[in-house]
Amino acid sequence: MSYATVLITHVVNDAVIEGFIPALLKSRHAPNSQLIIITDDKDAHMDALIAMPLGAQISILECDVFNPLAIIDTLNNHHILPSLVFSNSDHLQGTTAIVADFFHLPSKDWRHCLVFKDKYLMRTQLQSAHLYQAGYQLLNAKDLHLDTFAIDNLAISFPLVAKPKQGVASMDVQLCMDKDELIDYCQNFWQSKTIPILVESYVAGRLMTLETLGDGERLVAVGGFEVTLTEPPHFVELDAVWNTPLCVQYRERCLSILQDIGVGLGVCHSEFIITPTGEIHLVEINYRSIGDGREFLLDDMAHYPWFDTIIRLHQGVSIAELEAEYGALTISTHARIHYIVAPQSGTICTAPSPFNKQMQQTTIIHQPLKQQHQTIQLTHSNKDYLSRLLAYSDCKNTMDDVLSEAIASLQWQFDA
Repeated sequence: MSYATVLITHVVNDAVIEGFIPALLKSRHAPNSQLIIITDDKDAHMDALIAMPLGAQISILECDVFNPLAIIDTLNNHHILPSLVFSNSDHLQGTTAIVADFFHLPSKDWRHCLVFKDKYLMRTQLQSAHLYQAGYQLLNAKDLHLDTFAIDNLAISFPLVAKPKQGVASMDVQLCMDKDELIDYCQNFWQSKTIPILVESYVAGRLMTLETLGDGERLVAVGGFEVTLTEPPHFVELDAVWNTPLCVQYRERCLSILQDIGVGLGVCHSEFIITPTGEIHLVEINYRSIGDGREFLLDDMAHYPWFDTIIRLHQGVSIAELEAEYGALTISTHARIHYIVAPQSGTICTAPSPFNKQMQQTTIIHQPLKQQHQTIQLTHSNKDYLSRLLAYSDCKNTMDDVLSEAIASLQWQFDA
């Protein structure tokens, strides 16, 4: 048997390719350990990794990554004994937990992974723990064809939010003001999918995130973003500011909710709505690192290596050991990320260049996500992002001024 660190992944994404894989390859805590990537899309990952330094230490195996038994079988067939099993994929946390537990490695509770990813199950668990007050209901595609559509028997009133039971990236999330809008939403959604739809009461308020790190016994808050969204009916994130007064004020109460529902090992990204009366409404738990470029912003801001620290937690390192090495894991730097969203569908005819520069003691980074001549079809989700600007500084006012100037300087032009 050969020892190896194992990373399980589905689609190619920046966090894995540019964050976790380099951290695994460079880790001083796993010297000379081969990295095994298990995926159901080997060719795409080979293309993404072809120019990576230390690539000779990477092997890619292909199997059904949504089946933990297939992964265990693949590892055993190749005589591989994992020393670490890890994934940053939303949909693979339960699978990864089962595989890690099989090999007697640090693992999350697979039941929690399943519940957190399933919006209906999560609300059911929260309600049973008296942590969720909003009304919610599940609709199935077959309901659309009944003489009495289930919408006629909704236990919740309009306006309400409709979303896939298992969805990502705010895709197919919509505010529906009345029955007709909800029926149109369901009909359009179920034309191409059969996933059940969760509908729940619309809760007005301010959106904040909480980023946590845990060792399975102790959970600590790293900080959070206050997020600005597009106007309904869609909910696309436009801007996020790190550790606003709102985030700091509600941090411990949000942390307590996550502890009560079972968030534990590794990194977790959660979203909450704070109502005008101060009530806390848990929207979503993503049992992995925050995405959309904010994971790289945290890596730049933190006084410790973000990706490596997450990996070490999955190797069994405790929060106390990390605090002894780095101090408190809270990140206090002022930071903000701003997304440029496509204003229309069409082909990009002019696109600005990337940059990374220092201006007035502020680090500002522009990362284009779309290219000249690329065609955009609006989805009303983060798939519509043209680029993102990341900024961090010791001075909030200076950072905001520099970011505003950078935003104004960017020119995107479209051919309809």
